[in-house]
Amino acid sequence: MFLTICPRAEAYIDAGSGSYLLQIAIASLLGASLALKSSLANFKAVLLRKRAPKSGSPENEGA
Repeated sequence: MFLTICPRAEAYIDAGSGSYLLQIAIASLLGASLALKSSLANFKAVLLRKRAPKSGSPENEGA
């Protein structure tokens, strides 16, 4: 019942909270880009290992 008669809230985000939220957003974007870059590098390494020639190369002929 109290929620229905409550007057308009005068809420704001102060400078400390705003800068903290901005810092969280930037850190999240940088962290996600680093994770994506690392995952793509690992995926690329797996693909390149699978496509490597298995016979006919000097390393695989034996001495």
